[in-house]
Amino acid sequence: MKPSSPNLRIPGPTPLPPSVIKAASLQMINHRGHEYEEMQQRIIGNLQYFFQTKNEIFLLTSSGMGGLEAAIVNFFSPGDKLLFFTVGEFGNRWAEIAKRYGAKMLQVKFPAGKSIDKNVVYRVLAENVDCSGVFITHNETSTGVLNHIDDIAPLVHQHPKKPLLMVDSISAMGAVDLPIDELGIDVAVSASQKAWMAPPGLALISVSAKARNREANAKMPKYYFDLAMYREFSAKNQTPATPAVGVLFGLDQALKDMRKVGIEKIFKKHLIIRDHLRRELIKIGLKLFVTEVAASPTVTSILIPDGIDYHRWLEILREKYGVILAGGMGETKGKIIRIAHMGNVSLKDIKEVINVLKKSLKEI
Repeated sequence: MKPSSPNLRIPGPTPLPPSVIKAASLQMINHRGHEYEEMQQRIIGNLQYFFQTKNEIFLLTSSGMGGLEAAIVNFFSPGDKLLFFTVGEFGNRWAEIAKRYGAKMLQVKFPAGKSIDKNVVYRVLAENVDCSGVFITHNETSTGVLNHIDDIAPLVHQHPKKPLLMVDSISAMGAVDLPIDELGIDVAVSASQKAWMAPPGLALISVSAKARNREANAKMPKYYFDLAMYREFSAKNQTPATPAVGVLFGLDQALKDMRKVGIEKIFKKHLIIRDHLRRELIKIGLKLFVTEVAASPTVTSILIPDGIDYHRWLEILREKYGVILAGGMGETKGKIIRIAHMGNVSLKDIKEVINVLKKSLKEI
């Protein structure tokens, strides 16, 4: 029997806790008034706690993709050599942004389902002594692969030209340990609708002092995503244009709730849920797409069994049982199904997914 409320297990937007739903429905306020300014200051402080950084953080009213674009146009110029190490669709899209803005883009692709090989990174960095930026997708949402930034960051920092280390952590930050300052990450991007348990509509971007110094010479065109404007307004705890106030209400409440739990417990919860899910999927005869070493704490992918119409499978899961999962993207379309377990998720939610998958496999 289909439950009254769906078990939404796609990699964003993720389910909202009741406290966030209530907060996001509050009446609007003046985004140039003290009440808003106090809220933005509070949000930035809480984000710095979870980003584990003292770097400045900006709130962009956009999807995460807008944050990825801002990470390129604010720090580089047409003709700059930028190295992209990609493991799936969202890494490919970030590389495409750089290409469209005229960067001399070098993309090193790894097979879908595999994480970045640090030995390849070492070799490519040695062969490209003139690179200005290195781009890594921390958690590839399209496949459920986690790249270990702590293995890659030292290699980037040893490079003679000192390229900026750019990290897309849209589907990991807030759920996975990524100490920005300790690892020397220059620019990190996340988004409100993932592990932050807030509605979609905000990109979150942290900028190091090193990256800020590069801004003055960056020649790529920009206006809406010009971080110099955000910095100017940030001094007043405001944004240059009208922010997504309702989304910020939700994010503010989510961060308050997350602070009460604490960063260590949140990271541990996501690892426990990941490991439980992977064990149970194997027990019911499903094959995992990603090996243990690269397994994401927020998204798990399973191979579609031979002979199964995945469109029909997803339909049965959704319409009969109220469990909403996601298919593959790009080169994995039609090959995998993705189960998200980030943010507002419990072991009970995941046990329901396992139970329903088991039932649906018998039916289909």
